[in-house]
Amino acid sequence: MKLRVVITDANILIDLVNLNLSAALFESDIFEFKTTDFVFEELYEKQKEKLHTLIEAKQLEVLESDEVDLQEIFKLKQQTAALSIQDCSVWHYASKLKGILLTGDGQLRSHSNRSGIEVRGILFLFDQMLLNKLITYTLAIEKLSHLSKINKRLPKMEMENRLRTWKGLLNK
Repeated sequence: MKLRVVITDANILIDLVNLNLSAALFESDIFEFKTTDFVFEELYEKQKEKLHTLIEAKQLEVLESDEVDLQEIFKLKQQTAALSIQDCSVWHYASKLKGILLTGDGQLRSHSNRSGIEVRGILFLFDQMLLNKLITYTLAIEKLSHLSKINKRLPKMEMENRLRTWKGLLNK
């Protein structure tokens, strides 16, 4: 079975590392996880260290941009001043590889959606981890509650709906 490619932006990687969920998710066979050299360089050393094991195990691939990719990335950057080079790099590779773009960035989400790219966020990953039994509802509630305190950009209503649903499932 061919896995669906997902290209992750920095904010997704940071959240997964902060929640200690990166290993559980990336070690699974749900998706083929990739990020870009631009995004990886944006991370703090401690975050990179935590991801190196997954990179060495080929569970996360850091895509190295060649000259052609760089031209496309810079062309996107010229067209969309509001986006960073890192944003344009994940947008480019999601388009090139026909993958899902994972981001919490509203501007990037908007531009990518308009160009026909499927865009998802951290809540989608929680749904996938639960669906594939990588985490329990109890752990999902704990981790998402914690994330809501450290990441104020989450879609509040969607997050609260999930927490309410998951708590309801536990009480059955």
